[in-house]
Amino acid sequence: MALFARQIQSLRGPAALATQQVRLASTEVSFHTKPCKLHKLDSGPATSVTLNKEDALKYYRDMQVIRRMESAAGNLYKEKKIRGFCHLYSGQEACAVGMKAAMTDGDAVITAYRCHGWTWLLGATVTEVLAELTGRMAGNVHGKGGSMHMYTKNFYGGNGIVGAQQPLGAGVALAMKYRCVG
Repeated sequence: MALFARQIQSLRGPAALATQQVRLASTEVSFHTKPCKLHKLDSGPATSVTLNKEDALKYYRDMQVIRRMESAAGNLYKEKKIRGFCHLYSGQEACAVGMKAAMTDGDAVITAYRCHGWTWLLGATVTEVLAELTGRMAGNVHGKGGSMHMYTKNFYGGNGIVGAQQPLGAGVALAMKYRCVG
């Protein structure tokens, strides 16, 4: 760190060094996002977002775990230890991690047929996901769901029929609302 600071000072002077040290010590970063097009809404989500260091590291680690889990699943599929279909979530990790970060306790999720990452994020272990993929009893649904039908608490799994998650999700939402009202 001291060598890095001396290099910056020699290149840019003392003011640049002070600015760089503040940046290195910062625990938050702010972003400006594009505003959303609104339909029947007076206001949308904030266009200025702040992220702290702890959350950023957690999100990065979560994305890494999902990617590594999916790499392992891909290898198992190539070795023919996963039978049938294996719809990997590689490249889409940030979608699930970002959406999970915005969720509150008690929120439910349903997804299409790429559900391994969601299953892990919502409570299953990596071992349970990989066991499920290989048809083992130790899987999160005892080896019966495979790649497309994994479930955990408040996660209503994937669905092998493209688009089927929309009416199923509406039914889950109605059931959750019905239970809260009564």
